[in-house]
Amino acid sequence: MHDISDNIYLVNRVNPLSSYTLDRFLYNEVAIEQAKTLNDVRLGVYNVILSHGFHLQLNGCDFLASLAARYIVKSDYDEQTAIEAIAASVGTSPDFVIGCINGSIIRNKEFVRTACKTLGVAIPPDKTSITDVVTIIGALFKIYFNYTVDTEHFEEDDRPAINFSRAILDHGKKR
Repeated sequence: MHDISDNIYLVNRVNPLSSYTLDRFLYNEVAIEQAKTLNDVRLGVYNVILSHGFHLQLNGCDFLASLAARYIVKSDYDEQTAIEAIAASVGTSPDFVIGCINGSIIRNKEFVRTACKTLGVAIPPDKTSITDVVTIIGALFKIYFNYTVDTEHFEEDDRPAINFSRAILDHGKKR
């Protein structure tokens, strides 16, 4: 499990975790660390993403959720490696995955403003790169869900998809 306690958005919170009282703890203002499955982590990540204005119908939302889940779970997380694994699992190129994620981020103009409120941290409005967004989602997940998993293995990495249109056609040309 990736230790994201050094996440910049967790460290700079207005309400540090040490300031919580028993009353605030009992009324669910801080998530207790819980052992869950990888699917629970994904569901929590989707919950964070959708509650912060991302559009579920976009491919970029799915790719962003997968990337954020990998950020949270994988102890050896590397963004480029994770994007390549996501691209291989859906049968497309890493550039397509990056483009879809960027498109999803661009469509969600309220993300940074909403994340500022839910994190209790002032975030500059230009923090819209994929790395920044994944880091923010990771911090939100840690605060509101705080799930841990036993395994870091993503099953979809074992079964890469085949892009049939690329296998059969090359932009209208037969192979």
